[in-house]
Amino acid sequence: MTEGEDVKLTEMTNVLPICLAAFFNDMGADMLFAFYPIFFVQVLGVAQMKVLGLVDSLALLTGFLIMPLVGRLADIKGRRHLIWIGYLLLLISRVTQGLARIWQHLIPAKMLYQVGRGIRNPPREALLADSVPPSYRGRAFGLLGSMDTFGAVLGPLLGIGLFQLFLNVGVHIDEAYRWIFFCAAAPTTISILLIFFGTREVLERPPEGERRRRRLGFSILLRDRILLPLTLVTMLFTFWNVSENFMLVCGAKVLGIPKEAFWATVLLYWLINVSFAPTAYFAGRFSDRFGRKTPVILGMIVLGVLTMGFAYASTYILVGLLFLLHGVYQGLYRPNIQAWVADLAPVEQRAEVIGTYKMLVGLSDIPGPFVFGLIWDLYGLKTPFIVGGLFCLLCAIMVSITVPKRRG
Repeated sequence: MTEGEDVKLTEMTNVLPICLAAFFNDMGADMLFAFYPIFFVQVLGVAQMKVLGLVDSLALLTGFLIMPLVGRLADIKGRRHLIWIGYLLLLISRVTQGLARIWQHLIPAKMLYQVGRGIRNPPREALLADSVPPSYRGRAFGLLGSMDTFGAVLGPLLGIGLFQLFLNVGVHIDEAYRWIFFCAAAPTTISILLIFFGTREVLERPPEGERRRRRLGFSILLRDRILLPLTLVTMLFTFWNVSENFMLVCGAKVLGIPKEAFWATVLLYWLINVSFAPTAYFAGRFSDRFGRKTPVILGMIVLGVLTMGFAYASTYILVGLLFLLHGVYQGLYRPNIQAWVADLAPVEQRAEVIGTYKMLVGLSDIPGPFVFGLIWDLYGLKTPFIVGGLFCLLCAIMVSITVPKRRG
C-alpha cells in the first residue's frame, strides 16, 4: 500500500475486521464495565477505596509485563493469531468475574483479563499500522478508537436492558449483576471469528537465515530522541491519570446513587463514549495532516482540567459534563499516542517496540490506582483529584518542551 493510492480507509487490508472486532468486544466489555464499581462496593461489600485500587493494580501488572515478549513473538511469527487468542482470554475472564463471591476471587479473573489485553494489544496495533500508509495512520487508529467506543455506547444500554429484564423475571438484584458479566462474554465470540477469518499478515518476513540480529525493543526506545522523552513523560502522566472506576465511584458518592439506581451510574459512563467516538476519528485526521504532538498535548490539558473539576462537582449536570470531557480527552490522546509510537517504531520490530512502550507506561500505572485510592481514604475525595489534575497539566507542558515534533 503506497501513500498515493486513492483507497477508502475501510477498504484497506485488515482495517475493517480489526475495527469491527473492537466494536463487538467493547460492546460486551461495556455491558459490565459501568456495573463493576457498584458490583465491587455494594454486592461484594468492599468499603475502602485502596482495595479497589489494589485489585486493579495487581491485574494490570500481569498484562503489562508480557507485552514486550508478545510483541517480539508477533514480529517473528506473525500478528493475527496472537490477537484472537487475546480476545479468547477476555471472554473467559468475563465469565469468571461473574462467579466471584468475595473480592479476592476477582484477582485471578482480572489478571486473566489483563493477560488477554497484553497478548492482543501490541500485535493488533502493529498489524493495523502495517496495513495502512503513514498518512492514514492517525485516521486508522482514530477509527479503531471510534469503533471501540460505538460498541461501548451500545454496551451500557444493552446492559441496562438486560439488567432490567433479569429483575422483571424475578432474578435477585445481586445475581442480576452477575448475569451481566456472563452476557458480556457473548459479543467477543464474534471478535474472535472476525480476526481468525478476516485478517491476514501484510509484512513478508525474511527466511530464518536472512534475518538480521534483532535489538531489544528497550534498546531501540532508549536511543530514540523522540520515543525516550515521550515515554518518560507519558509514564508520569499515566501514574496520575484517574481511572473511570474512580470517576464512577466519585459520581455515585457525590450524588448519593444507590445500587437500585444503577441506570444513573451507567449513563454517566455512557457519556464518556458519546463524546469519545467522534473526537477520536477527527483528532486522528487532524494528526495525519498536522502531526501527533498537538492533539496529545490538548488531551493532557483536558484531562487535567476535568480531573480537578471532580473535586468540586456537586450536581448531576456538572458530573455529566466532566464525563463528556473525559471522552474528549480520550479521543484526543489515545489514538494519537498510539499512532505516534507506531510511526517511530522500526517496521521490522514494530510490535516489540509498541509492547515495550506499553509495558513501561503501564508499569507506571500499577501503583497509580492504589495511591489514588489511599490518598482518597486519608485526605478525602478532593485531594487526589486536585493533585492528579495538576500533574496532568505539568505533563502537557513537559511534552511541549522536551519532545521534538519530528526527527532531525
